[in-house]
Amino acid sequence: MEETETKIEESGKRSRSGFWFLVALSLLLVVVFVYYLPLRFENQAGRDHDPTGMVMDDGIMEEEEEGHAHHALPDSSLLLAQLPLRTVDTRVDSLPFTVLENGVKEFKLEASEFRWEYEPGSWVHVWGYNGQIPGPEIRVTDGDRVRVVVTNKLPDATTVHWHGVDLEWQADGVPNVTQKPIGVGETYVYEFTAKPAGTRFYHAHGKDHTTGAQQLDMGLSGAFIVEPTEETLVYDKEYTLVLDEWNILDGVNSALTHIHGAATEGAVPEFNTFTINGRIFPYIDNVMVEEGEVVRVRFINAGTSAFHPMHLHGHSFEVAALDGFVVPEAARDRRNTITVHPGETVDILIYADNPGPWLFHCHHVHHAAAGMITLFQYNGYEPVGQLR
Repeated sequence: MEETETKIEESGKRSRSGFWFLVALSLLLVVVFVYYLPLRFENQAGRDHDPTGMVMDDGIMEEEEEGHAHHALPDSSLLLAQLPLRTVDTRVDSLPFTVLENGVKEFKLEASEFRWEYEPGSWVHVWGYNGQIPGPEIRVTDGDRVRVVVTNKLPDATTVHWHGVDLEWQADGVPNVTQKPIGVGETYVYEFTAKPAGTRFYHAHGKDHTTGAQQLDMGLSGAFIVEPTEETLVYDKEYTLVLDEWNILDGVNSALTHIHGAATEGAVPEFNTFTINGRIFPYIDNVMVEEGEVVRVRFINAGTSAFHPMHLHGHSFEVAALDGFVVPEAARDRRNTITVHPGETVDILIYADNPGPWLFHCHHVHHAAAGMITLFQYNGYEPVGQLR
């Protein structure tokens, strides 16, 4: 009998202990969701995200003296709506630079969190460079010494990889392999010689190998063009088209959940929106040409998963460069469709010899239906219907 009473008493103590644990946990959740998250976004709303990072010695990180980076991920469109909204109206096509006394070209990038308008009235939660999607194009010449000062105002640590650039290993931007991740509020300096010439790009490589896809899918990429000292391709004008994919629901970007290792769910996420230079059709800038021009188009697939067979109506084109390397003229394919896989760049030359407004789109037609269309349009030739 005494043994039974003892067991009942111990069971009662455990029940009371469990009850008070649940009460404490409930109070903690109330504090986080009712007080902390709204306060964080109230303080953040309207904050200026222009670059303010201090230039540091190579490879040295330092926490900013002013301002505080975000420390919590938003979990609803209501909270997201308090993030700053960025549009194409403030986008910079090419990132300006300063030439230092030793001849080094210095650029400044800031990675931050904001809303991006991918069509009028529609936005998505993104992480991007210098308040735009894609990040501003960096353009240098083969052999230039380049210095890029990166300030991290994201809610998580990050790195920047220079895709296709044959640089010193210390500047390659791979977390825990070539550098420690750039912490929240820290600044890091990459310095390297830009080579070889060609269409390249830069993108986040995460804070470890499980977050690289997440940060790319959130929007952290931009064009990095290395011009040759002597151009061998002959053309009249050029366009850079950065291809990307998104999964958007009421402004929420599912890429926040794209953190996974092996043998876990989410290794092949679903996407429902496909952009060219951060916009969807019919709000993508058209490739505008005059009859008789030769037009160079640089494709960059900055996405993580989707391949894009890019097709041009009414014309064929020459495949002039693959992954930045010029194809010898005698070996160039003449095509009307070229597939660009994730991480690849393809340059084509189009001979504008058939005037009209021509569709230029991904021939994975579901991608086209979800936004990946622009026009190859001759001046003076307008679409017959209303597109916008």
